[in-house]
Amino acid sequence: MIFYIFLDGIGMGKHDPNSNPFSKFANGFLSPLGGKSIQDANLPKLKGNLHYIDTDAHLGVSGLPQSATGQTAIWTGINGAKTLGRHVSGFPTITLRKIIAKYSILRVLSENGIEADFLNCFTSPYLKHVEEKPKLVSASTLVQLASARPLKTMEDLRLGKGLYMDLTHDVLKQIAKDFLLPDDPLLEPRDPKLLGASIFDMFQNYQLSIYEYFLTDKVGHAMDWDKAKIIIDNLESFFYGILETMDIERDTLIVTSDHGNMEDLSQKNHTENKVPTILYGKNADLYASNIKSLDDIVPQIYKTFGLEEALFNIQNNEFSNLN
Repeated sequence: MIFYIFLDGIGMGKHDPNSNPFSKFANGFLSPLGGKSIQDANLPKLKGNLHYIDTDAHLGVSGLPQSATGQTAIWTGINGAKTLGRHVSGFPTITLRKIIAKYSILRVLSENGIEADFLNCFTSPYLKHVEEKPKLVSASTLVQLASARPLKTMEDLRLGKGLYMDLTHDVLKQIAKDFLLPDDPLLEPRDPKLLGASIFDMFQNYQLSIYEYFLTDKVGHAMDWDKAKIIIDNLESFFYGILETMDIERDTLIVTSDHGNMEDLSQKNHTENKVPTILYGKNADLYASNIKSLDDIVPQIYKTFGLEEALFNIQNNEFSNLN
């Protein structure tokens, strides 16, 4: 399985413990985001190469990289920023929604008989929001809706069919009083390391799984050092569990982001920094030699699955000459 993880708002920052929380707190998987060597990181014994690729989030367009255009590239392989001639924050525009509706990686894989799914599970208030305000939803939500698969629910989470956006369920516990009972097992704390160790077994029936984690971007905008430490600790435990248990002859880990943010808490805006694409496992060396920009990741996945027609379609898409 390919486990494709999107960590919102993280860039490759310089080593500066006064501004970069990855410099101050990361000592494992996320150490390179703080300008530290991976050779000194707390990681399990690796059986293959772990790659950190400095990846272009500008996509050939000046200005601060933003969420809607960056995520369109991440989920479709199409350069939304170049299509529009600008970066777009927040929710996708009409044009970006059209791109995602047709070129969603989940839709394309499904149409080619490849089992793929978006693992995030959502609360009933959010599902109601999607139904009532479909234009005010994230790119990742649109990617799943384009595939004709339903968004996962709290019941899916309860049955082990997906993941919550907060690895420990601490956030869920804070917001759940209106839609979950106080003794619901979903409100029990999760161990991120154990969760990571179970990922490839839990979702082995999929050939590709997508997971979105956006607390990183929220912390960056809030300039919150205390929460940054908690998030870094949780994520590094999660990835430790993944690296410790995954079969690199069979499975692939891909981690990337849409723009920089949390690597510089001296200010609350996005940054000009390149973002990481982190690769480990099957085909990681091949991917590493071919990914330079955010719109390179999906085409590389299609090459892996032998989907030459899908690759041709995104390279010759009808949106490429709109600007």
